[in-house]
Amino acid sequence: MVTASAPGKLILFGEHFVVYGLPSIAAAIDARTVATVERSTRFELIDNRPETPGYKKEKAEQQVDSLMRIFKALGIDCKNVRITLGGDLVATSGIGASAASCSAIAAALSAEFNLGLSLEKINEVAYEGEKGYHGTPSGIDNSCSTYGGFIKYERDVLTGKNRIEPLRFSKPLTVVIGNTGITSNTAKVVEEVRNQKSKYPAKFDRIFVEYRSLVHEAEIALRNGNLEMIGRLMNQNHALLRELGVSCPELELLVEISRKNGAFGAKLTGTGRGGLMIALVSDETKDKVARAIESAGYKADIRHIGAEGVKIL
Repeated sequence: MVTASAPGKLILFGEHFVVYGLPSIAAAIDARTVATVERSTRFELIDNRPETPGYKKEKAEQQVDSLMRIFKALGIDCKNVRITLGGDLVATSGIGASAASCSAIAAALSAEFNLGLSLEKINEVAYEGEKGYHGTPSGIDNSCSTYGGFIKYERDVLTGKNRIEPLRFSKPLTVVIGNTGITSNTAKVVEEVRNQKSKYPAKFDRIFVEYRSLVHEAEIALRNGNLEMIGRLMNQNHALLRELGVSCPELELLVEISRKNGAFGAKLTGTGRGGLMIALVSDETKDKVARAIESAGYKADIRHIGAEGVKIL
């Protein structure tokens, strides 16, 4: 029996843009999925992760598809394996819950079956698992869960190869996560954005140019620990995502509440159309922002970002 854990992630800049080869900046958060793998007389999955109501039921078929892809990538017969999932990472849209489970499961299977996989190979297997959930995933979620910390991520859309660059920031970041309670369908939203891009190429070209400049400024601001600038750029990134059509009234409300209560900036994170919002906060404003979100009837969570990647426990 082997147990492994992997962190969730938050995308600070670049969800959806990353699918088209533009850089994205993401961070592992201090909440983790724990996967225990053990030999059994039959295949069994026990999912004890906390969740946004309905999330696990909504993702059940995708989860099975994901697991079969992981077993196939590793060359393991699933018939005699029991997998138990737990941890404090809430299974919800936008926080990399599926990637954290894929990375933790891949690492635990590697150890249990003495495969000796490197982190790079674990990441590749986790990416295969992500295909079960997302169809054509960007790869950023599993990279964050596997490597941890802060990463700048680019995917060559022609070759499919990833470029992952660890980033070193001058100070830790604290965020408030607001949960809309709506489970997003990533594959569907990504496909709808792709269709819109085909319909309105000039609009998307302009948005992509604006975003490329923005993410370059964001990397500099992050390295310098300039929270005010990071916040302003988060606001700008959210405006571009709204133009892509991936926001929703609930996300707009959470963003507005956060900004009005002292956040440096706020934006949707992940798929959009529900899921999560993140607000960059200081020690002085974090509680005020979280309380305001909860007063509006939504769940809020204060988290630090830049956590350790996948590991055997």
